[in-house]
Amino acid sequence: MTLPAPRLANAPAAHFDLEPFHVTAHHELADFPLVAPGVCLNPMCSRVFAPSRSWQRYCCETCRKMDEAEMRRIGQKAAPALLAWRMGKYEKEDAALRALSRAGRNYVTRLQSEWYRDRMARASKQGKYYAG
Repeated sequence: MTLPAPRLANAPAAHFDLEPFHVTAHHELADFPLVAPGVCLNPMCSRVFAPSRSWQRYCCETCRKMDEAEMRRIGQKAAPALLAWRMGKYEKEDAALRALSRAGRNYVTRLQSEWYRDRMARASKQGKYYAG
């Protein structure tokens, strides 16, 4: 007897209740924001604007959507490495799992450094101040 393939098209997405970073680090971001207040967080824009709310990080909805799409792409690259890193974070005996964990950690470090440099380069081409 052959089992039918699982039907995952309507499967619920993973759900956990960790707050977004900007909520968790609200006080820290107030003391040192990712960009200067009134500068669009989207590095392709980085224009100065008058925020209508104190927490506004983008000059418009288009910039917000563009930047969130970029963050999703980075998250999709980082997610497998984050899982691998965490799987072997405290491993004492399995050398292969420790090696996988180390590879995940190294990948995340390289990814964040390259993404940060790329964002700074794109923002500087716009000629605007961008924290960093």
